[in-house]
This record gives sequence, C-alpha cells and structure tokens, in this order.
Amino acid sequence: MLRRVTATAALACLASFAAAGDRDLSPKIPPGYTPTLAADEKGMWMEVADFERQLAASPLTIRDPVINDYVRGVVCRLAGPYCNDIRVYVVRNAGFNASMAANGMMQVWTGLFTRVRNEDELAVILGHEIGHYTQAHTMERFRRAKSRLTAGSLVSLGLGAVTGVILPVGEAVAIVSVMSYSRGQESDADLIGARLIAGAGYDPHAAYRVWDLLIEEEKRAESKGDEPSFILRTHPESAARARELREEVLAEFGPEKPVAADPEYAAMLAQHYVMLMEDQVDTNRFGRTEVLLERHAAMGIDPGLVAFFRGEMYRQRNAEGDLALAKAAYGTALATPSPHPEASRNLGYIYVKEKNLPAAREQFRRYLADRPDADDRAMIEFYLNDE
Repeated sequence: MLRRVTATAALACLASFAAAGDRDLSPKIPPGYTPTLAADEKGMWMEVADFERQLAASPLTIRDPVINDYVRGVVCRLAGPYCNDIRVYVVRNAGFNASMAANGMMQVWTGLFTRVRNEDELAVILGHEIGHYTQAHTMERFRRAKSRLTAGSLVSLGLGAVTGVILPVGEAVAIVSVMSYSRGQESDADLIGARLIAGAGYDPHAAYRVWDLLIEEEKRAESKGDEPSFILRTHPESAARARELREEVLAEFGPEKPVAADPEYAAMLAQHYVMLMEDQVDTNRFGRTEVLLERHAAMGIDPGLVAFFRGEMYRQRNAEGDLALAKAAYGTALATPSPHPEASRNLGYIYVKEKNLPAAREQFRRYLADRPDADDRAMIEFYLNDE
C-alpha cells in the first residue's frame, strides 16, 4: 500500500509550512546539506559517522532486503528531495523507537513494526523523524548538550541504546535528558509528520492514533508492572501531545474515517513475525506482549502464530495458573491448519514437567515430524528413548 509522491510535490509540501499559522515549519536545511562553517557541527558529524560505521557492522542491524526496501520506500515517499540524504538502519530491538541523526542516519527499531497496525501509522513515526531532520533539531539539541556531555559521550549513549548495554544510573539519566527533544521541537515534528503523510497520500489521522495506541499500551502495562517504554521516557507529556495533535489534525484535515485494513503491511509483518515476537516475549514485559497479541489477532495475523506466542508468554511468565493457560494456548495453535512446530515441542516440555511422559512423547514425535532437521533433535530423541 505504498502511495507514490513525487520529489517536487514533497518539496512543495515542506515549503508550504512557512505559512502555517504562527509557526515557521519550513526546512532549516536544504536537500543535500553538509556542514560547512560551524566547527562544532563538523565535529558532531564526524562522531556520528563513526557510530554509523559501527551500526552498519552491528549484528543487530537487520539486512533482510524485504524489510529494508519496505521501510526505505516509505521514507522516500515522505522525504521527497531529502530521500538521498537519509540512510535507514533497521535495528533489532523490541522497543518502540526511531531516531534521526543530523547527518541523515535514521534508526528504526523492529519493535515499531509489532505496534503499528498499518503503513499509515508506520509513516507517522518516520515522518516525525524526517521533521526533526529538516528542522535541524538534532544539532540544536547537541549544542544544548555540550555543557553536560562530550560529543563522544553523546554518541556512546546512542550505541548503548542500540546494543542494549546497561549504563550507570547517573550517566543514563543525563543521557535521557540530552536525548529528549524540547516540547516545542516535538510539537513541530508532530505537525510536520502529519502534513508529510497527508501529502504522500496517507491518512493524517494516523498521526494521533499512534499515540493513542502507545498510551493504551502504557495503561495496560502499568497494571502488569512493566517499565515505561523508551519513547515515552524520552517524549514527555504524551497524553497532552496526543490531544494537541488530534485537535490540529481534525481542524486541518476534517473528521477521521475508520482505520482501513492494510493487507500489504500485515503480510510484511507476518513474514518476520516469528523473529519479532520472539524478541518481544524475551523482554519479559508480559503486559505489553498481551496487548500486542490482541492487536495482531484483530489485524488478521495467523491465528496459529498468535496463539503460539500467547503460549510462550504464559510459559515464560510462569505465574500461578500460567502453565495451564500455556497448554490451552499451545493446543489452540496446534488445532490451526499450519501450526508453528515449536508449539508441539514446548507443549511436550510442559508435559515432561507434569511427569506425563506419554503425552510428552506424542508431542515430541509430532515436532520432529514437522521439523526433521531441528537443532535440538538430539535432546528430543533423548526424551523419546528414555522409556
């Protein structure tokens, strides 16, 4: 469902922001921009370029051409003449986040894909980051941060966020402060993103729907004891921003329409679903996982996979009554036309724990029949031969 927009149309869309009410949202840098004067800007670009080289070589950077081409296509349809300035890195991280560096390096975390329901909502996040880029917000933030952190520290914090390295508490607090944009910058990027997606043929009302999804996730997660998401830790007053954005979009683009199904986006998500949800379940943030599985079921993701990961969620949480819930979920998964083979394996392990070896062996045999080249075949055969 990629909507095409010409570079000329996208540039006209960006240029028109100068006349948008009392706020000058016209681009602060031209397409093809490189630093020429300020020494601090040149230094920051050099530091970020070094980080980008590390990111490009990182094992956490996704190289699958399908997902990269998909994201790149959305970015270019939004960015227009800035397309060639932006280099997209899809990073394997289950958190919901994307970021944009001053030199055109964009990171998109894979946790974004499990949370948005269609390409319109994906475009919201990417358009928001493009807004930060065209407004040169990162450079403004960098200059503000110089009194708190060195350039090297600023870049190392970005690497820590990508790799999942846990930083000392004091440094982490300083980093979150530095990485956070001001309320005004966020509001500007929100509005630019909404207008970019409208200009590219996407639904501008998705701009606040994304925040509605995140806020609902936070509410559900709080009752389960999950930590706040990265994006909501660094983007303050989420509910207020969502309300403001809703008012602006409704005033500018009129009443909203129902959320449309997006088979192409659902197919892209389904193609990578096992990897994405394995990462999500491994976060041990079970309240969030539960919300996402409900969302995916409503999107029409394979019911067998949704049921399998529901079983995984219960099995790993392992609270009182969870093994029974896991067994039921695996049973539901195995009753679908194309069940995930690991549902029978993991159900078998539950039966082992319950000392029901005949039932365990039945599930293990089914697993090996469906996956004869399984890496854990030797372990499974041990249980089958242990009469």
